[in-house]
Amino acid sequence: MKHSRRDFLGCMASTGVFAAMSAFGSAAKTVYPDWKPGELDIHCIQTGCGEQTFFMFPDGTTMLLDCGDMYRPQYLMHVPRQPSPERLGGEWVSRYVQRLIPQRTIDYFVLTHWHADHCGGPSLRSERAADGRRVCGITRFAEDFAIRHYFDHQYPRSGVYAANPDLDALEMMREWIPLMQGRCGMQPHAFEVGALNQIKMLGPDAAKYEKSFSIRNLHANCVYWDGEGGTIDYAPEYLRQRPERKGTIAENALSLGFRLDYGKFSAYFGGDIDYPDYERRLASVIGKVNVCKMNHHGCPTSMGRELCRELAPQLYLASIWSPNQVTDANLVNMTSRELYPGPRYLCPGYLPNVKKCEYAGRDFMNDYLPVQGHTVVKVAPGGEAWEFFVLTAEDESMAVLHHQEMGI
Repeated sequence: MKHSRRDFLGCMASTGVFAAMSAFGSAAKTVYPDWKPGELDIHCIQTGCGEQTFFMFPDGTTMLLDCGDMYRPQYLMHVPRQPSPERLGGEWVSRYVQRLIPQRTIDYFVLTHWHADHCGGPSLRSERAADGRRVCGITRFAEDFAIRHYFDHQYPRSGVYAANPDLDALEMMREWIPLMQGRCGMQPHAFEVGALNQIKMLGPDAAKYEKSFSIRNLHANCVYWDGEGGTIDYAPEYLRQRPERKGTIAENALSLGFRLDYGKFSAYFGGDIDYPDYERRLASVIGKVNVCKMNHHGCPTSMGRELCRELAPQLYLASIWSPNQVTDANLVNMTSRELYPGPRYLCPGYLPNVKKCEYAGRDFMNDYLPVQGHTVVKVAPGGEAWEFFVLTAEDESMAVLHHQEMGI
């Protein structure tokens, strides 16, 4: 169904006007339905200071992908910390997950790359809150949850190729991994590019769903799956094209990524991949999906034409913490009917007021939902149907602002 959003997304001065339109779409469900066995739930959590996605697999296995906190205040000028600045990102994520599951253990933490908005910082030794807790991102989350398994893009190595890792984040992770091994027996693993179901269901009912559910490891550390039985090391080509890098590769390009399939449903999560030639090479390996988490929060050098055409998603997700993310440089690509036909929805979590004014009247805003907050994808047992919800991020009520049933 085509929705007109252009009038709504004019130059509005107050966030009150934005909130007043939260009933857009006449949501069929006004209360978020909890996960049930056989369902796949994907929660793209908006905190305004980092990126994090929480998964509940059909058998109840749980996974957190990233858990960041861009704690440096100069980066957080136009996007509010949500629900409020009272707490830091990792604590808000912890409280969100506690509303979803009764246990205080998650099965997997997967880190796409070492930047603060994906894992937090600073060093465990250098800064603590008044109560002694470790303050940022995943370290704060892990004060409340034990973690069984850990993956990142380079483990057991660290800093390989990296031109610009967040050094605070990298130091923190080097300390935090052994700390968690001792505290709760967390098992770190090397992310094997090309592997099928290295990240797998671990629950007692996993066998019920294993024929229809899978995760394919697609890329990490500039190595990607060739779509068959091998891998391709893209690092030499990256370095050939960028001699000014002098043997280093931007940390974003080293991000790990995977494709998740459940029945007829599929989704892609690729961290902060944003180098156009690399993204083009990944496009055909990823293939068509229903849901795509925007590469690099939708920053200008990501989400190129080839990627959008090959993936052709119906829903784009992102976690936004800067007005420089999700720009018209790629919104045109994501919404182009020349690249692929059919309806699609853009749910980046938050649209800063400066962008509402700048983009008022642009065609791509017809695909931008005029509600914002946490985006939750719910896939029916067997992957035969799916829907998505937008939940308020202004408080912890989990109130449904929009509900959309989708076709496969």
